[in-house]
Amino acid sequence: MKKLLLLLFIISLSQVAISQKLYTGVSGEMIFGFSDASYTSDGSGVLSNNKQGSVTGPMRFTIWLHLGLYTHYDFNKHFGIYTGIVNRNIGFITNEMPSESGLTDKVKWKRRAYTLGIPLAIKFGNLEKGMYMFAGAQYDMLYHYKEKEFLPSGKRRYTEWFSDRVNLLIPSVFAGITFPGGLSVKFTYELGDMMNKDFVLNTDAGAIKPYDNMTSRLFYTSVYTMLTWKDSYTQVTKEEKKLMAEY
Repeated sequence: MKKLLLLLFIISLSQVAISQKLYTGVSGEMIFGFSDASYTSDGSGVLSNNKQGSVTGPMRFTIWLHLGLYTHYDFNKHFGIYTGIVNRNIGFITNEMPSESGLTDKVKWKRRAYTLGIPLAIKFGNLEKGMYMFAGAQYDMLYHYKEKEFLPSGKRRYTEWFSDRVNLLIPSVFAGITFPGGLSVKFTYELGDMMNKDFVLNTDAGAIKPYDNMTSRLFYTSVYTMLTWKDSYTQVTKEEKKLMAEY
């Protein structure tokens, strides 16, 4: 009986040790977004009225809806990995020619997409104290698109689920640093264009590809705090060790 109890204690300790290395976390984000938006030739855009050159607008700041659920695994005190699933609101702002004929001045456009992403990253540093650097890659699925055009006559809106106007999947790379207490700063660069160059728009003048000559890669800085449940595992481990010693 004593051997059986001892075996159960050992199994319990091994399970807690695994749990201590494998733990979950949740976070939100503040995103400061930019793009390299430009047209590579004259006669581009919805009415083919944009000239070659940059149409990049101001920084885009968002806090909604950003929610990440993560799973971490620490191999030791200095090296680990994590993955998860993350919902983000990404996009960019441009100053370009309007979609109404007869207008000669540029107007502001806002384009954004809600995305679901799966990251995979390595982390290295002092994991025990929460001071470490990380780097990785991610695939984002753009599942809801919205654009706003600020015309002199008013605001034009367009929304669509799984829109052909944007690419469905975009890969990205990222790197950042986490400080004690969970505060993290991360830089992300999208490796593909947000807008779909092959999208065909039917107009009165015929079928056109409004994004055929458009570059629209995004890059952004994120600031966030990740809440994890690792501390509870450490506490259980100490309690189990105490019971083991008393036995």
